[in-house]
Amino acid sequence: MTIAVGSRLSLRRAHLLDRPRIYDWVTRSDLAANTMGAPLYPERPIPTLDEFSAKYVNAYFDGTRPYAGRVFVIVVGGDEIGCVSHGPVDLLNDVVELDIWLAERRLTSRGLGSEALVLLADWMQSNYGINRFLVRPSRRNVRALRAMRRAGFRETDLPSAEVVEKLQLPAGDYADEVLLFRILPVPSAMLTLDPDRIYVFVDSEFTSLQTPQLISIGAVATDSTAFYCEVNSWNREHSSEFVRQIVVPLLDGDAVPLPMAAEAFSAWIDERAGRAPTTIISDSGYDRWALTELLGREDLPSGVNWKRVPISYEEMNDATQQLNLRRHHALDDARALRQLVMYPNR
Repeated sequence: MTIAVGSRLSLRRAHLLDRPRIYDWVTRSDLAANTMGAPLYPERPIPTLDEFSAKYVNAYFDGTRPYAGRVFVIVVGGDEIGCVSHGPVDLLNDVVELDIWLAERRLTSRGLGSEALVLLADWMQSNYGINRFLVRPSRRNVRALRAMRRAGFRETDLPSAEVVEKLQLPAGDYADEVLLFRILPVPSAMLTLDPDRIYVFVDSEFTSLQTPQLISIGAVATDSTAFYCEVNSWNREHSSEFVRQIVVPLLDGDAVPLPMAAEAFSAWIDERAGRAPTTIISDSGYDRWALTELLGREDLPSGVNWKRVPISYEEMNDATQQLNLRRHHALDDARALRQLVMYPNR
């Protein structure tokens, strides 16, 4: 499935059958020596197919855990010329690491790698709410550095070790790695409403910011309907102190298995989308993650898209207080979000 189209290339989701060919692009092409293996990169030996598959597990290719990482094939004029990938999405630090491989040397120096990185970053911001993107090439790989800088990535002013520690990044592949970031502007908090579209305002509660597990999800729509459910698959022992003290006491207590919740929400949102094009609005990338966890797939239902409208924590506090709502109850927070987005000047 094609997920993004640029001026010269497009990106499609990779499949499990693509993994052996992508492995060949990475390890056996005439570009492989630029990124791994002796003599230039003795610290990064060429992996076997099994080792490559252990790092790029099935979920990178089948979409079952899109927030854990995904691979996309780069397509130019019908030809598949390489791939680009993202690693685990760090919602807490608002950052994700990208990587790219082209299939042949003749494809370099044409700006294709740069365009693929830009296309993926823009798509991920629109679909996952991530604003910061990281690449970690070797300083020896001048060609890669040039392409990444052309794509808008810039080296951080802080020492690499400090950034790695602060963001809790995994160990890099290179002794001389360069940390380059592309930071996109946060989307506008103003929404231009389309009278022919249904808007669904969503909020979720989860166990912690570091390792979230879905607890509940609430939604209110502009067609005067609402949805709320709690799930029973989360572990209280993994909940933060804030969640135990603030969120849990507000729960209704009628939690259901995740598949049952997914079926109910799917039926409800499909009914909205059957009436008119539907946009889900949330104020955080965590809520987009919650929808993925709930539905168990990387795409939203047909006829439904998602948009992030950033609202400050303080504004949500004020809105719930003014409307006499329960702050940090998913349904009430969704109601407050609707008020702030639909009537921003009230």
